[in-house]
Amino acid sequence: MTINKMLNNKKLTVSEHPPYDPLQAFVRDNHIALSGLKEGPLADLTFGIKDVFEIQGSTYSNGHPKWLETKEPAEFTASLVTNLLENGADLVGKTVCDELMFSLSGENWHYGSPINPHDPRRYCGGSSSGTVAAVAGNLVDFAVGTDCLGSIRVPPSYTGTIGIRASIGRIPMDGQAPYSDSLDSTGFVAQDTEIFQKVADVMLGKDQSKTKFKRLFIPTDSFDSVDQDIKEALEPALKHIKGFFDRVDYGEISNGKLEEWVKVLQTIQQYEVWESYGGWVRKYQPRLSEGPGSRLEQSSRINLAEYRKALSKREEIMEEVNEIIDADTLMVLPSAASIAPLRSSTEDEINANRLQTSKLLCISPLTGNPQISLPLAEHKELPLGISLLSKKNTDQALVKEAMEIMNQFNK
Repeated sequence: MTINKMLNNKKLTVSEHPPYDPLQAFVRDNHIALSGLKEGPLADLTFGIKDVFEIQGSTYSNGHPKWLETKEPAEFTASLVTNLLENGADLVGKTVCDELMFSLSGENWHYGSPINPHDPRRYCGGSSSGTVAAVAGNLVDFAVGTDCLGSIRVPPSYTGTIGIRASIGRIPMDGQAPYSDSLDSTGFVAQDTEIFQKVADVMLGKDQSKTKFKRLFIPTDSFDSVDQDIKEALEPALKHIKGFFDRVDYGEISNGKLEEWVKVLQTIQQYEVWESYGGWVRKYQPRLSEGPGSRLEQSSRINLAEYRKALSKREEIMEEVNEIIDADTLMVLPSAASIAPLRSSTEDEINANRLQTSKLLCISPLTGNPQISLPLAEHKELPLGISLLSKKNTDQALVKEAMEIMNQFNK
């Protein structure tokens, strides 16, 4: 069967009118576009930004029309947006995200689900769905998203793009929609390695100390969490990555406790999400789709004692991981448990995939470590990502190593 890919679309430019994009990646009701300075390292580059950030005079939807309706226009612009504009990049619009950011599939019941340029029958992954669709479809040079459970790691895996979840706190998060305060991070996506490095230089700044990665750690429990066909599809990429390191070690990262780690993350996430959204949900009674609605209902039942217990367990997890991932070590793991799911997938199938993928995604938010997804594999002629994770605040060293791995792979 021939699949009509949608990869080579016309680049968008700054306009007062909402972009007409064939991938349904950009919002229309609250469109805003801004020209950057005409000089700087990002001059002549265009970007989109997930519709969860404050831009002065504009509103954001957070993936739900009721949120857009009930929020006043912003009085200031998020500092990361200002930083990108001051370094020369043009903002062409805000990108669609999953409903209240509470999804990994890329589905939005209200605004429509952005189209995966590699296969329009499939989702992009979420919640930074429009972010990756815009980049994968060549509408922009790069785009900004957010990540709690995996929203800037899974979508790049599904769409053949490079995406990084930065160390927690590395990129300023002022002017960002509330979600899960202690787990949230910001990141960005691009296709071109040179562009990715330029954006990294602006958004991540410099590492505090110089890092040289000498050791690669391969977590057997993470690779055993995916099905055999996915593991086999990742093998050529894994072989390529191993060639960059003096030492390669195998072992379990969690000592058989990945499912427990997922539950710890879910407890923290759900408690904090309800802290962020509970009052708004009670007041406005928004119409919610099945997935986010059921997860919000579960979130409302997490009590303070459970939350505090999970926070304590998180500290133990951080210590365990940091014993393995020291300053000269990179860990490699699958970015997602599957290729992009079909839009015809049932809610049960989506939830099963979410649970399986969560075992791969929980480590970075629990520890605060940066993780980058690289499009180095394919399965059934569709993109499949493989990730590198390093010690907290070694983001620039991670990006430089990852870009070298990408460039050598593409030769």
